[in-house]
Amino acid sequence: MSSPYQAYRDRVQYKGKTKREYVKTKVSESIDSLINDSQYGFTIKINGEEKDVAILSTKTTQEYESANVIAPLEVGLDKGVIFDWDNTDDTIGDEHWIVLKKMFRPDQPGFNGIAYRCTGDLKWIDDDGQLQVQHAYIRSGRITNALGVTPDVNRVFDNIVMHDSDWNMMAATPMNLNLKREMRFIIKGQAYRVSNIDNVSIDNVSILSFEDDRILDTDDIENGIAYTDVYDYTFRLNVEEPIKLYGGDVKKMPISVFNQGIAVDEKVVLTSLTPDIVEVEEDRIIGRGIGEGTVRCALSKNETKYKDIKVIVEEGHEEDIEEIYIVGSDYISWNTSETYSLSNNKDAVFAVEFKSKIKHSQPIFGNNNITISIKDKYSGTVIISAEYEGKLITKEVYIKTL
Repeated sequence: MSSPYQAYRDRVQYKGKTKREYVKTKVSESIDSLINDSQYGFTIKINGEEKDVAILSTKTTQEYESANVIAPLEVGLDKGVIFDWDNTDDTIGDEHWIVLKKMFRPDQPGFNGIAYRCTGDLKWIDDDGQLQVQHAYIRSGRITNALGVTPDVNRVFDNIVMHDSDWNMMAATPMNLNLKREMRFIIKGQAYRVSNIDNVSIDNVSILSFEDDRILDTDDIENGIAYTDVYDYTFRLNVEEPIKLYGGDVKKMPISVFNQGIAVDEKVVLTSLTPDIVEVEEDRIIGRGIGEGTVRCALSKNETKYKDIKVIVEEGHEEDIEEIYIVGSDYISWNTSETYSLSNNKDAVFAVEFKSKIKHSQPIFGNNNITISIKDKYSGTVIISAEYEGKLITKEVYIKTL
């Protein structure tokens, strides 16, 4: 018969032959118990993959929410990681959270940290014209780099340098070295300029400080994108709307993409908003039911740029009517010329109206085009018109400084 001491030794040996192994086993069991056998077990998503974790509590103050997250190491949480979690119902992915603090030591078999709910997105256009979107914890008011921890005190805590500031706005986002000072962002309809970027206070996290900036005419307030003049895309149908189909008819979507009035080769993503009427298959639309449907055409690299197209599916087939419009740049820069013609390149009678006192050379009229030259120090708009087969087609062009 074993002694009580021997029984204790056997229990310890079962958990691990050394104190470190024993502690690791106990920690792993505690984490598993929190996740599987308690009210604290939740499912989150990291890069679209579901993971089980324990979220012990959430804390809400005036301007932020935080959550204490405990998980096995293999879940992959660390500072700067973004995960999706909705703590209000069973759905996943309605809220984005960023991990900003890690409390377990690296040699322990689990993660324990604090995550903050992302309250907005940072959107900007990169040098290649691509829309970049990055989730961020954004907060306004007088704050510290410690994100609200021990305010009004200058000190070092958990390798985080904390200091007071009178910044108008701050944001914590996964570290991105493409974020620079003087970049502009639209946050909740207000423009801000980046005054400072801190990439050292929290591992794998960029902390941006913002100052108030003024809204520009080129800002897209609705979609929260600054300087959209470098991202000025529009869609044009090559036929008159609505598009006509009959049941079972298959047609390539007759749409073109323009950047500042110049046709460009950009990928368009089609989505049927009424799949029972019209179906989408890559770049084609298919008539599936009699009635009126809608297809959304969105720019692949920026789906905030889209056009909804009406499609009518009928029993009898009607031919589409070609849509004729004036093609050419939406802008004429100082001391330059631009040429405009009809989209079908047919002959037409062109005319031009200068809406303000603009110094310009005499327009050059061709059988199927018009060329307009603008001198410097002038602004305003130009209205170009073309008479074709009894229809008057117009286009508004803006004067642009170099």
